[in-house]
Order: sequence, then C-alpha cells, then structure tokens
Amino acid sequence: MTVTEDTKRVIGQWGEMPPAIPLDDYAGAPLEQRSADFEGTFSGNGTAARGLSLFLLDLYALANRTGIGEFEHGFFRLLSQHLPFDAGWTGVTTHTANGPVMHNSFVYGLPGEFFTDWQRVRDCDPLALGSMNRYGRALEVSIVAPGIDPRFRNWAIKYGLAQLMVVSALDHRFGLATFLSVYRRALDKPFSAADAQTLEDVIPHLSAALTINRSFQLTRESGEGVSTPARAICDGYGAVHQADKAFETILRGEWPAYQNQHLPAPLIAHLHADTGQPYVGETVTVNCSPVVGLFQLEARQRSPLDRLSPRELSAIKLYGDGLSHKEVAQRMAISPTTVRHYLRCAYKKLGMHDKSQIPWLLGLRENAAANAAAPSQSD
Repeated sequence: MTVTEDTKRVIGQWGEMPPAIPLDDYAGAPLEQRSADFEGTFSGNGTAARGLSLFLLDLYALANRTGIGEFEHGFFRLLSQHLPFDAGWTGVTTHTANGPVMHNSFVYGLPGEFFTDWQRVRDCDPLALGSMNRYGRALEVSIVAPGIDPRFRNWAIKYGLAQLMVVSALDHRFGLATFLSVYRRALDKPFSAADAQTLEDVIPHLSAALTINRSFQLTRESGEGVSTPARAICDGYGAVHQADKAFETILRGEWPAYQNQHLPAPLIAHLHADTGQPYVGETVTVNCSPVVGLFQLEARQRSPLDRLSPRELSAIKLYGDGLSHKEVAQRMAISPTTVRHYLRCAYKKLGMHDKSQIPWLLGLRENAAANAAAPSQSD
C-alpha cells in the first residue's frame, strides 16, 4: 500500500482537515540575510538568475535556523522581495479525486477563517483543481475571468483577492504535494509570465527547504543540551513529514513492517484521542507534542523501569545514587517506612535482589534511544 493510499484511508476515517495557521504571530526580527555574504559573487549572471540565486541562499539559511511557523513567515517575507504580492498561502496537501486535502497549511496576510471559507468552495476552485495534474507549472486566474464559478468569485472578493496564482511540487517519497499560492488585491495588476516563472523556479526549493526545516526541528537540542535521537514530525493524518532513522528502528520493534512514511493506526488513533499522555505499547513509548499544526513524536524503547510508579521511580533513583533510607525520605518528604515500601515494590516489579543492579537499570532507561540510533556491527 502506498503512502498516498494510506493517507486517503485515514482522511476518510478522521474527516475534517486541520485549520490553516495564520502567520501574523510568527513575525520575528528582521531577517539576517545570508546572501549579503556573497554580494558581488553573481555579478556575471543575468538579473533574474542572480536574484534567484541570492534568494535561495537566504531560503536555505532560513530553513536551518528557524522553527515551524517562523520559517513559513520568513519565506513569504523573502519572496515578497522578488515577487510583489499582497497575501499568500502555503502548505502540504494530498490530491484526491474530490480535490486537495490539506495536511497542514499557513496563511500570510490573511485571517484563519480564510481557510474555513475556502473549504466551502474547494469543489469549484479552478486553481486547486487545475494544479492537481500540473506539478511544477504555475496556474493563475483573475476573478473577472469568464467562467469563474460565482461561489469562488464571492469567496475571493470577501478577502479582497483579485489576482490569484498557485504552483505545487510532488514529493514522490511520501505522495505529498507542497503548494504555494500568492494573491494580489488590484484588478489592474495581473500576474505576468515572469511572475509565473519565478513561482515555478521557487517551488521545488521550497519543498526541499521544508524538509531541511523539519529536520532542524528534530535535531534542535533540549534544555539540557542533549539531542533526542528518536524523533519524527507528522500530521493529524499520520503522514510522516520527517523522521530520523532511530525512530524507524524503535517503532519496528512494535510494528515490524513499519517504515518512516505513515504512522501505524494505533498511533494515529492516539493522536486524535488527545489524552496528553504518551502512547505505551508492548515495546515502545511515544510522546506526542503538538507543534504549530503538526505533531512532534519522541519514541524510546520501553525499559523495566516503566513498570514503576513515579514515586517508586524517584525512590529507587535516589537510593541508587547512594542516599540512605532516611536521606531519601527527607528528599521526598515522606517517612523512611514509606521509602522502604516503595523500594520493596520496585524490587519486586523489577525482579531485583540487591542495590547493585540499580545503576544498570537506570543506564538502560537513559540509553535506550541512543542504542537504537547506534549502527549495528554489520553496518
């Protein structure tokens, strides 16, 4: 089964598309443009080629230093320096027989209800329908063009959009398409052939930069300065946008046929259950955190310590660090008798016989994800 087929099945199961994310809240400091470091390098190129080259330097630098949302906002700011427009929309979609289904998307210079209203005219949107079989080719339309469905025209007028242009690029690995729409509000400023060429030149790089940006999100260091190796980013339909190899390795312990393309059904159901608790399987534990319309997943192998209650785990950690029963009791604000009770329960659950085994078990828990990321002897 291909990823696209998996996604279509899940779309039918979970229904509504996630809302678009307005980018106004992600406006950051003025961009420190990487292209300034190479000023003059491209003087021999034509004006258009030089502009695109400098734009791409800034785009890839932006992808590798900003978070989700910040990247999309910065992208539109960069693009506006090379292509005049008043508003924009970008995201990741699956193309189905009923039209595009958004996995996640971001609107620039537009309110969040823009997307909600668009869903009502999706079936008559000439850009959405026309671009499905035109990957890499820009499609533009004016609201005064003949043949425009009145519902679509009224939707565009509501948001002050007179000229609309879209382009998309298909990622064959996952069957997902990155799309980019830009809008102008003036009737007398239609998009030109040169504008369309700019969008066509940019879209494959936007798709690649998104991959870099999601990889950056996965490898950002934690507060302790230690990078968590077993991470993935997915959407509410379970489509994996980015994942490291350790994530795939750990999940295969639970689901042997798993590949880093589409989450197993139990994990998708857990995302939608929104319990605030990690998914706990036979061999894995997966923490799921919302991240700007997506989910960041952190997986680790289950260890024997997962059988303990939080208080039992605290007691055995302190005791394993060399504290006496009395010192553990003082640290946990409980009685020494209660400490002994926690330790007896922990020993029984873990099948332990003496204190010397505690450091080994603690190391097993802390190093589970790292061990999954390490190459095997045959690599």
